[in-house]
Amino acid sequence: MIVSQSRRLILAGAGALMLGATARSASAAGREQIVNIGFAGGFGVRQQSNLSFGARDGALLAVDDANLRGIVIGGKATRFALMVVDDQSEMNFARIAANSFVAANVSGVIGHVSTDTSIAAAPIYADAGIPMISPTATGRSLTTRGYKNVFQLLGNSEITTSYLTEVSGQVIKARRVAVLDNGTQLGAALADGYIARLRQAGIELAVRESVGGKSSDFSATLLRIKAAKPDLMFFTAIGPQVVALLQACKRVGLDCKLLSTGGGVNLEFPRTGLYPDGSSVLLHGLQVDRRPGYAEFEKSYRRKYDSALTAYAMFSYDAVGMLVEAMRRLDSTDPRKLSAELHKMQYRGMSGPVAFAADGAQVNPPYTLYQASQAQWQGVKSFGG
Repeated sequence: MIVSQSRRLILAGAGALMLGATARSASAAGREQIVNIGFAGGFGVRQQSNLSFGARDGALLAVDDANLRGIVIGGKATRFALMVVDDQSEMNFARIAANSFVAANVSGVIGHVSTDTSIAAAPIYADAGIPMISPTATGRSLTTRGYKNVFQLLGNSEITTSYLTEVSGQVIKARRVAVLDNGTQLGAALADGYIARLRQAGIELAVRESVGGKSSDFSATLLRIKAAKPDLMFFTAIGPQVVALLQACKRVGLDCKLLSTGGGVNLEFPRTGLYPDGSSVLLHGLQVDRRPGYAEFEKSYRRKYDSALTAYAMFSYDAVGMLVEAMRRLDSTDPRKLSAELHKMQYRGMSGPVAFAADGAQVNPPYTLYQASQAQWQGVKSFGG
């Protein structure tokens, strides 16, 4: 199985090499140059992986929109192409994907989708001088390693835990909180940071539990949480785990309020799916009605793609937009020049304003708190931005 998965990634890299060759021939003929942009995510089964599919499709839409603008770089008509590689959401495959992008001479990479895979790939891009903009990874550790080419479009876990604590104490008014993490590097860090801030705010930790990142059996864990009698449970489960977790909450009769971050958003958003009324989710980005040009963006997206339109599609759209704008400003597609320009930019994106601190983290990232009411997620409060 490992051999076959690796071969798929290597073939993807080989395809990119062929595309790069096409770009060079077109350039030599004086017609146009094709600029490759990489996208890495874990695709797996479509229904269980909307994060990667939506982010990919947001990037594809941004590439299409850029190509409609007739951009000229270095005196040549420029067409952008997205090279998509499945990194299986595994760190070893993320490194293989990164090496395939380097071999393909991409000008930048959008991804990887998780904090763990982004961290695994980052040193490879750093050695090659290729900017990596993750539209989905939120771990603070991604931008603390000294790389000048790594950018994080979402608010990091330290900022997120600050707002989560404010939501818990001031909006939900919780007194006893149960914390459940999914055992990933990001999940554990988010839970640890949240617990530390709860204690600072004088909110009691009822119980801390952890499950495996791919676990789908929550019954025993939730029974222990139920016995602790919390009035709020915060969890870091994502993707298919969320469905299993919500089903198990109903099965064991856990009736406390629920709080999650963006990874816990359901496929049906803005409908609440299995989430009961009173649940809360803190999402990255401005509320929809405050996003400039969102109506046209949504229309174009739904016309072209059938993946779930989540905030991650918009962040991915903005990541490509920033990369293209950096090339246009520099009049160059040389990846080694782009990171410095990205650090200087003040970009007005679909998700809101975007600017990067010296370490590549986003400056004052926007968030929106949604609460479930009558089977719909309702925006109730904004933070940052």
